[in-house]
Amino acid sequence: MKIKKHSIRLVNYFRHFVYLSLWLTLPSLLLGTTISVNSASAADDMVAANLNNELITDQTTTTTSLADTKRVFTAADLKPKVESTPGQKQLIAQNADSDTNDLNKIRQELLVEPLIKAKIVKPKPTYAPGLSFVGTSAFAANMGDAFMGATGATAGTRGDRLRDIDGSMGLGVGLGNSQKTVGLELAYNIGSIKRFGSNGSFDLKAHRIVYAKGTNQVAVAAGWRAFAQYKTKASREPLRPSTAYGAVTTYSLLKPNDPVNKMPISFSLGVGGGDFRQGDDSTGVFTGVGVQVHPQVGVGLGWSGVGLNIGASFIPVPTLPLTITAQGADLTGNSTGGTVFALSIGYGFNFLPK
Repeated sequence: MKIKKHSIRLVNYFRHFVYLSLWLTLPSLLLGTTISVNSASAADDMVAANLNNELITDQTTTTTSLADTKRVFTAADLKPKVESTPGQKQLIAQNADSDTNDLNKIRQELLVEPLIKAKIVKPKPTYAPGLSFVGTSAFAANMGDAFMGATGATAGTRGDRLRDIDGSMGLGVGLGNSQKTVGLELAYNIGSIKRFGSNGSFDLKAHRIVYAKGTNQVAVAAGWRAFAQYKTKASREPLRPSTAYGAVTTYSLLKPNDPVNKMPISFSLGVGGGDFRQGDDSTGVFTGVGVQVHPQVGVGLGWSGVGLNIGASFIPVPTLPLTITAQGADLTGNSTGGTVFALSIGYGFNFLPK
C-alpha cells in the first residue's frame, strides 16, 4: 500500500516537473521562433536596402560605359519604388551624352586616311569654232574678254601679186555686260605687217542679247568702223572709209541632246556703208550663216555686201581658245582688188580672276 502511494507521488512529481519544464521552455521556443522570423524579415530588408543603395550608387556614379548605363535603367525598372532625384536624372543624361561623345571620338580615332587621296579636278572649259565669215556678228566681247589675231592674205586677182601680199593684225577688249545691260567692244587694227605701224584704225561696237530662252539666243549690235585712224607716208594703203552699221545675229542648237556635237547654227543680217557696200552705193546689206559640223570645225558662207565669201574655222585643241580660219573673200570678183584668200589665227581669253 505504501509502495503504491509512493508510486503515485512520483508520477505526480514527474507530471509537475514536465508542466514546469514546458512552462519554462515554451517562452524560449516562442521567443526563439519570433527572433528567427524577425531575423529573416530583417535580412530581407537589408538586402532590399543594399539593392536600393546599389541603385542609387549606380545612378550617381559617373560611368564611361553605355552598357553600365543601360544596366542601371534595367535595375531601376525592377524597383519602381526607387526614384531618381532631378540631379541624378541630369547626371544620367550627361553620362549618356558623354558616352555618345566618347563613341564618336573613338570612331574618329579609328579612321585611317587613304594612301591615295582623291583629288577633285574641275573639267576644263571647251571652246567652239567661229561661225561668222562675213561682215560682223552681233555677239561680241564682254567685261574681261580680250582677243588678238593676225591675218595673212594673198594679193587680189586684179593687183600686183608680189607687191600686194601682206597681212594685218588686231586686238580688242570688252567692257560691260550684254546680258544685263550693254556690252562694249573696242578694237585696234594694224593695217599692214610688211610696213608695220604705218597705218591703223579703231572700231567700236555696242551689243546686247535681247532674247535667250532654251537653246536659242538673239543679239543686236550697233557699231562704228574706223571711227578713228591714222596713216604715215610709208603706208601704201588708202584710208579706210569710216562707217556705221547695225546687225542682228541668232544662235541656236540643231541637236541640243547630242552629247558630242549639239550642232550650233548662226544667222546674221546687217546693213551698213563703207566696206559693206559696192561702188558708189551709200549702204549695203550683208548676211551669212555658219554651222558647227564637228565639235572643232565650223563652216559657213555669206554675202559681205560686196561679194560671196566661204570659210572654215578650226579649233586645234578644244580646251585652248585658239582658232584657225581659212576664208575665200569676194569669190564673185565684185571688189576692186578681186578675190582674196586669207588665213587667220586668233586667240581669246578672259583676264578677270575666277
